[in-house]
Amino acid sequence: MILPNSPLLISTDNPKANIDSEEFFGKNGLLAQTFKNYEFRPQQGQMAKAVEGAIKRKIHLIAEAGTGVGKSFAYLVPVIDFAVSSQKKAVVSTNTISLQEQLVKKDIPFLKSVIPFDFKSCLVKGRGNYLCLRRLNRVFSSKTDLFESKDEVAGLQKILSWSKVTTDGSRSDFDEEPSPKVWERVCCEPDTCLGKKCPYRNECFLMKARHNMQEADLLVVNHHLFFSDLALRQSEYSLLPNYSCVVFDEAHTIEDVATEHLGYEISNAKVKYLLDSLYNPLKKKGFLASIRDEGIKDFVSDVRKISDRFFDEVSDWLDRDTIRRVGQPDFTDDCLSKPLKKLSGMLEERFERSRSKEEEVDFKYYMNRIEGLVQALSIFLTQEMEDYVYWAEVSGRRSRRISLDCAPINIAPALNGMLFSRINTAVLTSATLSTEKNFEYIKSRIGLKRCDEKLLGSPFDYANNVKIHIPKKMPDPNDYDKYKTEVVKKLKDYLERTEGKAFVLFTSYRFMDDVYEETAPYLHDLGIPVLKQGAGLPRTKMLETFKRDVGSVIFGVDSFWTGVDVPGEALSNVIITRLPFAVPDHPISEARMEKIKEEGKDPFQEYSLPQAILKLKQGFGRLVRTKYDTGIVVILDSRILHKPYGRKFLSALPECEIIIE
Repeated sequence: MILPNSPLLISTDNPKANIDSEEFFGKNGLLAQTFKNYEFRPQQGQMAKAVEGAIKRKIHLIAEAGTGVGKSFAYLVPVIDFAVSSQKKAVVSTNTISLQEQLVKKDIPFLKSVIPFDFKSCLVKGRGNYLCLRRLNRVFSSKTDLFESKDEVAGLQKILSWSKVTTDGSRSDFDEEPSPKVWERVCCEPDTCLGKKCPYRNECFLMKARHNMQEADLLVVNHHLFFSDLALRQSEYSLLPNYSCVVFDEAHTIEDVATEHLGYEISNAKVKYLLDSLYNPLKKKGFLASIRDEGIKDFVSDVRKISDRFFDEVSDWLDRDTIRRVGQPDFTDDCLSKPLKKLSGMLEERFERSRSKEEEVDFKYYMNRIEGLVQALSIFLTQEMEDYVYWAEVSGRRSRRISLDCAPINIAPALNGMLFSRINTAVLTSATLSTEKNFEYIKSRIGLKRCDEKLLGSPFDYANNVKIHIPKKMPDPNDYDKYKTEVVKKLKDYLERTEGKAFVLFTSYRFMDDVYEETAPYLHDLGIPVLKQGAGLPRTKMLETFKRDVGSVIFGVDSFWTGVDVPGEALSNVIITRLPFAVPDHPISEARMEKIKEEGKDPFQEYSLPQAILKLKQGFGRLVRTKYDTGIVVILDSRILHKPYGRKFLSALPECEIIIE
């Protein structure tokens, strides 16, 4: 269900609850009285007080809380108190599924047993996560026309059986991950919903979920859903009900997620998928298979050939590049828009002769999808979006995915206008938000102007539990071969010292692969198992294996720098192979640095360096997850000692012993 848009703020006021944060989190407070193993952490109470104050004063808050502060409780308690007492909804948004699950399955249920009044919470999922019973039954009756393999038909049968026993109806409640191709045909979509006219409206899983959402005081969402809703609100609709307070946990990811949702993309894979679902002439499958109109089926094949030609021309333009910025409109001939529009027109003719309401909905679904492709293609080729960067990209080895993408260069004005200027209180928190002991960088990137600020350290004893090792002399990382040789040598030494039990963090797949080839045999001879990202094992499986096989090592890139939690002896060593400066070759980074330079500022100091400092803090933060954790962090980049900016990296880390070797 999409809700009509209205201002984010709600004006009802009916005080029912009043929690004093200092009393709740104090040494003898309600939390200490209820939780037998409660450990008093002054930073937790300070953060809760700051959140409470920001809500009362109707101002935004940015708060960095080090590992172990217990920041989820620190924001949940005052936010829940506000939501219940004011009868205004509050939203908590996270970036990772793991944190979302911690909130929903652990933290919030615990607080329900402690807080002295009732409150309702709800995990909000995108509508595509829910099964549509109408679509399921319609698709099942036409399965032989729609699906190309017996496995897909069997998968549909499993979903049908599951639909009769599930009470939730969301994909996460299914025992196994359903085929994306099958699920897309049976999930809830905004343009396939019959609303009150649906014969399954009383059993609708999405409607039940939306009812729970309307009844809840606290909504838990992920960043992608939140920013999808924010973008949709510009079209006078919304996914979420109105709210007055939002908390962004893992707030360091906001710029990237918002950029993705404010951009546009069209790819050969998207066009092919849509055309195949309409009609695949080789297998004679698809929505149009049962329709007696050979003309429209033949034209689907014609559009497929035209699409192949269009994206082949984009590939030729890319030449040997995998990604390349597009600097001017109409960089290639648009032979695709007119055929897509014609196909939509042919579907509209069939739509007007539909035999049933359900058939009308199906035709409308495909017409809307084609319209979206045409719109994205037009935006890209005309470059009508000002202050956006445009690029073409090719990826994949087996099947080449060719895409045209655009994204805003600076999201600060958009976020300020769409969010921060329209809501009473936004709380941004993470363990990694500050650079040089202030929040100027993150505030400038996301358009947050007036706000309270709170910089809270960790209660953990880093000084006694962690040592940082830095080799005094390392080759310049830009001298690839010499640097690789020395990194391999140092890795063997440091991994032998801790008998594995390590993350080795890289900034590029190429360097990781090359170092792995020269290091793995040596480690295997020592009996140290090595897991490498990108070798076929999913990240979650890698982590499970790593935790189980104490003494193993993970070689990882970007996704292992953040959001990974391995407490205990299994992780006793984090090795950072290179200071994590982003290579400024991606069009978004390149355009943002150009913009900073145009403003008369230094792109390195204003953008590259703060980004790298935050990334280093994230990598460092993997080591200590509980007060009992100990170990070493190794930084194999001696620029941190010899370059003027090096001290900024070190000052951003918790105080601990530094060993220069």
